[in-house]
Amino acid sequence: MAKIRKKRVRWNASNTNDLAGYKLYWAVSGGVDYDSDFAEIYDGTEVILPDEISSFPLVSADVELGITAVSRAGNESDMTKCVAHFDFSAPEAPKEIIVEDMK
Repeated sequence: MAKIRKKRVRWNASNTNDLAGYKLYWAVSGGVDYDSDFAEIYDGTEVILPDEISSFPLVSADVELGITAVSRAGNESDMTKCVAHFDFSAPEAPKEIIVEDMK
């Protein structure tokens, strides 16, 4: 596995009394909405990508993110959105290592 630089995504907590957690949505080609790919986050107000969300795409592209608060009844808030550039692509590895004796 290549070594890639991680990104921390964080948000301000919801003031809802019956908060169950959050949903982080994303769309690589823009237009993030409630039908986009997402991950549920139950603890805290931040995630480290890509480590903590294995389904997050390993792309080099602008990604639109959306975060919602989820109540214990399963209702979701309006979505707060942003666009950020992610570069989770690694260069191609060298082909071989050659070790030679010196005269």
